[in-house]
Amino acid sequence: MWPERRDNGFTMIEILVTVVLMGIMMAIAVTGFTSWSRSSGQAGQARELQSVMRQAHQRAITEGRAICLFFNGTQSYTIYRGACDSATKVRVEGPVAAKSTQVNFTSPSFTGTSGTSTGVTFNARGTAWPGTVRITRNGSSKVYTLTVEGLTGRVSLA
Repeated sequence: MWPERRDNGFTMIEILVTVVLMGIMMAIAVTGFTSWSRSSGQAGQARELQSVMRQAHQRAITEGRAICLFFNGTQSYTIYRGACDSATKVRVEGPVAAKSTQVNFTSPSFTGTSGTSTGVTFNARGTAWPGTVRITRNGSSKVYTLTVEGLTGRVSLA
């Protein structure tokens, strides 16, 4: 006669240990994903702002008039037709807010005809007010810096 066999299967303890281990691995994965997502959002915002500034530069050349990109505090910017220091500038777009409340536009500083400004003016002949703006994120030490060259109006990201 055959020896009596135990039922094949898992014990409750084995199932609980497996579920707990899977939960721990998921918690680690979600934390890593959240951090990556926030970091990616900051980099994306920096690239988007670079693109907007390049479009403003091109628009100034195409329209044959100055275009201003003015930073309203740390969370938004507005685009104007006319120089940033002009009382007659006309709003074209904005205010445009940052995609995330965690991302900030800090230390905008551009040297214009009237001194230092928190806005950059792109002129019709392709020049611009030189300066920088930094893109930071709450809780992170990573900083992206957008630099505008005065002579060429070139916008670079570092």
